[in-house]
Amino acid sequence: MAKRRTLKKAINEMSADLLLELLATKQANPNISDADIENIALSIVTLQDDFICRISHVDKHQVKRFFAQLQDDLSVGTNEIVDHIYHLL
Repeated sequence: MAKRRTLKKAINEMSADLLLELLATKQANPNISDADIENIALSIVTLQDDFICRISHVDKHQVKRFFAQLQDDLSVGTNEIVDHIYHLL
């Protein structure tokens, strides 16, 4: 199991990368509405906050299952956000 601090740092970096990708998409295509950009940015920040909170409250009896589920949920959430970003184009 990785340290919680390391996991939180990785989630923060992933969120920053998603936000940068979103801003690059907006800059490349100025016709995208600001409301769409704001909604996706809000979903990125919400995803980040949710996973940081989840890491802080680990069930000590089911650690392996907890982190396996966390990884699956993070993958699904990230893929959904990436799909939303690319559907803006």
